Amino acid sequence: MRHLILAASLSAIMTHGSMVLADEMTVLSGDSGPQVYSTGSTGSTDSASDSTALRYDKRYGMLVVDDKTPSSEEQPDPATNDEATSSWSLGVGVAVIDYPHYPGSVQNETTIAPIPYMEYHSDRFDLGKDGLAAKVFQSGRLKLDLSVNGALPVSSKKNDLRTGMDDLELMIEFGPELEITLGTWENSILRLDIPVRANFEVTTDEAPNAVGWSADPRIHFEQNFEHWDWEIDFGALWASQSYQDVFYTVADKDVTATRPAYQAQSGVLGWRLSATVERRIGNWILLGYLRQMDLSSAANEDSPLLGQSSYLAGGVAAIWMFKTN
Repeated sequence: MRHLILAASLSAIMTHGSMVLADEMTVLSGDSGPQVYSTGSTGSTDSASDSTALRYDKRYGMLVVDDKTPSSEEQPDPATNDEATSSWSLGVGVAVIDYPHYPGSVQNETTIAPIPYMEYHSDRFDLGKDGLAAKVFQSGRLKLDLSVNGALPVSSKKNDLRTGMDDLELMIEFGPELEITLGTWENSILRLDIPVRANFEVTTDEAPNAVGWSADPRIHFEQNFEHWDWEIDFGALWASQSYQDVFYTVADKDVTATRPAYQAQSGVLGWRLSATVERRIGNWILLGYLRQMDLSSAANEDSPLLGQSSYLAGGVAAIWMFKTN
């Protein structure tokens, strides 16, 4: 659970009205200008109460369906509407996590730490145990989000395979994520999630350094029942050469008797199977997470910095929600 998830937001605007073609039209004058109603086979005019109203829009020089959509002046302010439909909660808790320094590292880091926790849900944003995501577009079975991922810095002094090498800096990754709904059942959903992210090393000494991009396509299954939520993900992590350079390349200056030179290449970084479970009891949230990574078919399995071909990472957390709107 060395991932940090952040996000940015965009909103989508849908247009109103449709162009109409008709063979028989009757124009009735009214207070709001000419109104057009379709006529039946007998030529009689339908009443405005049970007919589709058409009007001539002088701005566009065409007939449009009067869908009775409020004008822009009548439309609710998106910001006000978002606040009206949003919900949020604040909490604090403690977490115990165990994770490798980087994919394939022999050394692990086990951390016990207090954690602030916030949940926020609206028509535009979702923030919770899965991080922060911005809802960019949603239509039918397709949904497009913006999300951010990352990895914590690692000191090479604490890692046997990287002794004498440069430290691993804080990694920030962000980009679009396409979610394709494959099936839904009562309280369950099956999706194909395809995030593609640009990656940047972030330091306090200089501007962020771009280090390629990565993709994390996966099958996602989620089920909710009573106060239990659980999720399972299975997929592969693919990354560009410059991204994998960060973890697996050994430059000439870093060569030792036990660490030969190596040039990383693009390709599959590994396969992952992960599960998350959440249990809510009153004002308490209990969380558990477990991830199995398989690097046996990784593009850089021969790197001297890849010390193990599989590993487990996971953690648990208990959170007390003390404030809810």
